[in-house]
Amino acid sequence: MNRKEAEIVSLTFDLYLLNVGSSRIGELLDYMGVKTVTGTTWESGTINGMLCNEKYKGDFHLQKYYTPENKRNHTRKNSGEVQSYYISENHEPIVSPEIWEKVQEVREQRKRDRNIGQDSTMKFQNRYPLSGMLICPYCGKTLRRRQVYKKKIQWLCSTYIEKGVKTCKGIRIDDAELQGLNITEQTVIEEVVKKWQEALLLYQQSRFRLRNQEQHSQCRN
Repeated sequence: MNRKEAEIVSLTFDLYLLNVGSSRIGELLDYMGVKTVTGTTWESGTINGMLCNEKYKGDFHLQKYYTPENKRNHTRKNSGEVQSYYISENHEPIVSPEIWEKVQEVREQRKRDRNIGQDSTMKFQNRYPLSGMLICPYCGKTLRRRQVYKKKIQWLCSTYIEKGVKTCKGIRIDDAELQGLNITEQTVIEEVVKKWQEALLLYQQSRFRLRNQEQHSQCRN
């Protein structure tokens, strides 16, 4: 793996710990013109595969996948069907073991949060994943999902909807801007926007460091 690819891996782990979801990370990489190793656009599955790949913390898992004898053109995840070997500290890591383990903890927590059991009443009240999660920064009330002009989906302050601008000037945000952020607890909407700005800034800083390293390397040569 070359230096640029290592920077992308490191950036992906950093963004995920900033609460940027895998879908949004992929969109960011596409927006910045970064291609996958196969030259295609990024999918959330590709990002998730990167985040759980132990080789980025310096380990190596031999025969993590295997080919069944009767299906030579298919590979399957090895769940004990054949012998596998795990080698720790096999090579220099791209991310520290601590960061890698923290990402795994966050991934598991988000899985649990998405699968929390709810009775029928709660399911009705929270028909959408973000229901009750977004908070207006001006009045502290929750945002509600609304279909607006040209069937566009937005989240608006509930106080603004019920009592008008004289009570709260309100805030609104497009549903599309929230996709992939993996919001799992009540969040003030300004904080959501700030996290996305932080993600962009982190990427720009990463690219700046990489250019400086390349220029320094060229000067030495």
